[in-house]
Amino acid sequence: MISIINFGSAKTHEILGCLTALGFTASIFDWKEAEKVDWKKTKGIILSGSPILLTETNCDIYFEKFNFLKNINVPVLGICFGHQLLGLLFGASVFRSDEVRTVIEIKIGLKDTLFDGFDDKIEMAEDHTEGITLPDSFIRLASSEKYEVEAMKHFILNIFGVQFHPEISGENGLIVLNNFCKLTLTN
Repeated sequence: MISIINFGSAKTHEILGCLTALGFTASIFDWKEAEKVDWKKTKGIILSGSPILLTETNCDIYFEKFNFLKNINVPVLGICFGHQLLGLLFGASVFRSDEVRTVIEIKIGLKDTLFDGFDDKIEMAEDHTEGITLPDSFIRLASSEKYEVEAMKHFILNIFGVQFHPEISGENGLIVLNNFCKLTLTN
């Protein structure tokens, strides 16, 4: 089972719908009740987006609840807010920028499992106003004209972050989610 942690995004059920369509089993859990999740039964974790702006909130509660992700042995994918939260957990900075609420071109800089089946550019839906710097223990996989860190991966762990929203990006998004979910089959 894949655990989807809901940080209040209206798109969280879209993530579940995509995973179900791809043939994977998943459940949604509210982030405030993360300690109730049996992480030993989880094959993968997806952190959703959120209407919360990390530049305008005290992040300590998130650090306390999700610090365990720094040592987890299952694949993790952060989407938008989840991507930014992962970055902060590993030492990145978050910044406020222009609002991006459209489909944009993403440039894949480094081929990796997450982007299997793509050439060097893809179009993905964006819906955010914040971004992050690249954490020291991560490599940048993709960027765009708007954001330097559109996708990243931890050097050692199967921890990924994407600034874009694959759950509302049509076929391209399904491919990215499927590529991530395939990693959960080996756990």
